[in-house]
Amino acid sequence: MIEFNKKKNNNFLYSPFILFVLFCFLILFIYNMVGLVKKERETTKKRDLMLSNIETLRNREKVLNSEIEKLKTEEGVEEIIRDKYQVVKEGEKMVVIVDENKEVITLVEKDMKHGFVNWFKSFFKQ
Repeated sequence: MIEFNKKKNNNFLYSPFILFVLFCFLILFIYNMVGLVKKERETTKKRDLMLSNIETLRNREKVLNSEIEKLKTEEGVEEIIRDKYQVVKEGEKMVVIVDENKEVITLVEKDMKHGFVNWFKSFFKQ
């Protein structure tokens, strides 16, 4: 009889209600795990992006440091001044090359009239 009562008490654990509640917990657990996997993938992508940004910034830092070192020398300062302000030392001569094509283009543009009617007239003149 005692064994029969023990089996009767265990029957409560296997009742449909308890099984349904456990099934609901299982579904909730699986749903949360899927969300965590998605978040982990997004985090991995963001981490890789940040690592590539850090590497780019480190390379940029190296370039800037080399430029700073170059500016600490007299030759580097002179080169920057010559490029930026287009100056020469005393006794040197500077040659300025003028591109004649630009002047022709600007003259042609000044002679052209703007507007739809003028464009329409010039279209049929050609």
